[in-house]
Amino acid sequence: MSSNIVPGNIDSSFPVAGQDNSSQGFRDNFTAIKNNFTEARDEIVDLQDNKASTDTNTSFNDYVVTRATLKDCAETVYAHGSVSGSVILNHESGHYQTITTSGSITLAFNNWPASAKLGRIILDITFANTAHTLTVTSATLVADNVTGFDSGTDIITVAGTGRYLYEFVTANGGTTVLMHQIGKLYV
Repeated sequence: MSSNIVPGNIDSSFPVAGQDNSSQGFRDNFTAIKNNFTEARDEIVDLQDNKASTDTNTSFNDYVVTRATLKDCAETVYAHGSVSGSVILNHESGHYQTITTSGSITLAFNNWPASAKLGRIILDITFANTAHTLTVTSATLVADNVTGFDSGTDIITVAGTGRYLYEFVTANGGTTVLMHQIGKLYV
């Protein structure tokens, strides 16, 4: 951002000592000083409104941050709780989401990044108490390693209780979602 403050529009040699000085020169200098203060205030407010902050949440409004080195970072965990029926995995809720089934569930997705940007959700799902099914959308391309997947129905049938990790990835705004199983634990 370039500054609109113009210190050169103030006549620093005015008023001239020992002379009768025109009041217009005073008015011109006052106007230039006032305009520069106004520009300075606007630029300071802009800096305050658009800065990255260390003491509050910061939104970069989908602007690109480049050449960053990150250390000791964390990702938000979004817990859906114990659910059955239709469950929406909202990308804006966080990249790591958890579900405990209280019945069979059908997944849908919401708020993926725009095309040409990668969106990813890891789903940590605990199938509790009994066998439940997980139905994915027809836009989901399921990898061979997903236990219990029936490609004819888009349904994953889990034989019993257990904890499974799935990753969903898209680079085209959710038109196609790639799914693979990261792992499974029997509980």
